[in-house]
Amino acid sequence: MIKKLLITLLVTTALSISGCGYAANNKESGKTMIDLNNMQDWCVGRYTFKLPKDAEIIDETINYDTFKIETMTKVTRGEFDEAIREIEKKYNTKEDFIKDKTPLETNGNIISKIIWGHSTFANGRLPVDVYAFVYDQSLNTLFKITGSYSKKNEDKSINGIKYLVKNLKARNNNKIPLESGICFKNGFIKDEGKAYKFTRQKVGFNFSRAPSVTIIAETEAIYKAEDNLIIRTEKNLQKSPNYLKTKNNSQDIRSGAKIINQKAPINGLELVTQVPMEGGTGIIATWEHAGTVYSALDPLISITVDTASTNNNARSSSIPNHNGLQMYEAIINSLRKF
Repeated sequence: MIKKLLITLLVTTALSISGCGYAANNKESGKTMIDLNNMQDWCVGRYTFKLPKDAEIIDETINYDTFKIETMTKVTRGEFDEAIREIEKKYNTKEDFIKDKTPLETNGNIISKIIWGHSTFANGRLPVDVYAFVYDQSLNTLFKITGSYSKKNEDKSINGIKYLVKNLKARNNNKIPLESGICFKNGFIKDEGKAYKFTRQKVGFNFSRAPSVTIIAETEAIYKAEDNLIIRTEKNLQKSPNYLKTKNNSQDIRSGAKIINQKAPINGLELVTQVPMEGGTGIIATWEHAGTVYSALDPLISITVDTASTNNNARSSSIPNHNGLQMYEAIINSLRKF
């Protein structure tokens, strides 16, 4: 299942300030204020939302139908050809060979190729490695796709990679697709969601002027139900050796059901926790829609705004708590399915 950043962030924050006491009166004056009047559109999976324009992407991971997709921008045609040659060279040894490959195929501005690599030591037991390269010349963007399959899943994997290559294209991140599909950094997969495919994405953002602030958006087309956000958080915290200290030093501000977007309501749960930092407190706020099992069109979506992150060597919260809560509300209230 999808990684739950709230747990990690909450425990890490508590551990990092274990020598500091809880400050009930947070000193907010002089802190950075995130501008919420200038927002930018973003999308992840089948959801779109707004972020402050100051938000800078940290990284993104995407898995689609068992395949992992890596994106490279500002890529030349020569670099695309070289990426293919590297894989062909890898499977040109006594032990490894190319089981099959497609010719270079051109569809408008997009050039693609698929390679299946295998090992002579496999004897049908080891998986076949799948590599696909999709180069969108209109935006100089290269998608490198990797996966593997066992013999019993051969037909499904072959059909899956061919579908992905055919329906993948580049996009500018500020352009929200109008058709149904899977949205990710620099790209889009056309997919009407008629059949369930496992997908998982995580994208993170931070702020150069506010090093303690991190935003995480995660989505997953789930295949089984798990504990809800609140129950899961408590169970994970109980596993921590510092559970009692974490619990005593933190304060839940909100916990329970929260429906967003009244025009097209999305039900979910929220958990907003105030945590201690040097000289005051920060907040970790998460809203999560649980999704529907085996539904491509109703995936899980989780949004976390953490103003107490210590990943960038921050020891105190960069922004006032009220500004963090306003940002959290602005983001989740902008969330839409598309």
